[in-house]
Amino acid sequence: MKILLSVMIVCLLFFSMAIEIDAQALELQNEAFQRAMIAFGIAKSLNAVISLIQGTELSLTPAGLGITLSVGEILDPLNDMVERFSWVMLLATISLGIQKFLLILSGKTLLQVLLSLSGIIALAMIWYRKLHHNLFFSYSLKVFALLVLLRFGAIAFVGISQITYTAILQNEYEQSLQVVEETKTNLEEFQQARNIDVQQQQGSFFSELKKRYDKSIESLNISQQIASLAKSTNQAFNNIVVLITIFVLQSIILPLVYIWLVVHGIKYVFRSELKFDTFKNMYNERY
Repeated sequence: MKILLSVMIVCLLFFSMAIEIDAQALELQNEAFQRAMIAFGIAKSLNAVISLIQGTELSLTPAGLGITLSVGEILDPLNDMVERFSWVMLLATISLGIQKFLLILSGKTLLQVLLSLSGIIALAMIWYRKLHHNLFFSYSLKVFALLVLLRFGAIAFVGISQITYTAILQNEYEQSLQVVEETKTNLEEFQQARNIDVQQQQGSFFSELKKRYDKSIESLNISQQIASLAKSTNQAFNNIVVLITIFVLQSIILPLVYIWLVVHGIKYVFRSELKFDTFKNMYNERY
């Protein structure tokens, strides 16, 4: 039993000193942060484009009757959802920033030194028979367990979060982000086309308007344009909901679960009565 506990402590100390695990975890966290910033940037730019073209009006004159359709009426639901998405992404980036800070903190030299000292003391307590029933033996193991949680907790969380993203969320994220970005591009093209029309009409507005209308009425179907715009915004709306779900899960719910596990893990360690006989009995019952 002494050998088993000693090997476990030595392995934990060895992995604690490995710089590679900190670098890999930090790289994964940077990737997650970058994904959030990309989505946040697209959301803000989409909101800006919608704000520019919300006042645009499309005129339709079927059977000589003038009908004016406001683009803002079509884009209002999407604009509201984009604003909510922006707030979610702001919270997500803040959460990821805090996670990155905790990850950097877990790799600090001071924590590694404290963990190493605690591990050495725990090894001494294990091999010094007279201290097996001593209160100091119990607290040395508790402190070591606490430092292990602080050292590896953030690293383990980043790894689990990345596995969850790769296995479940990645395809949904990439497809949804692509649809939202395409919608932004379509709206930008729509706005540019409307600006060109306005500039061409400025020279002789009343005389040229009738000519342009007569020339383009056969080639431009405004009803189809409105339908296409509505379809594009509906697709973007649905995919923004998917993105919100992804980032709420990865950046809010999973961190809360991680914090809950760490808190309850600490409570369990300090409430438990850690004695050498306890480990010995557990080992005997198992084997």
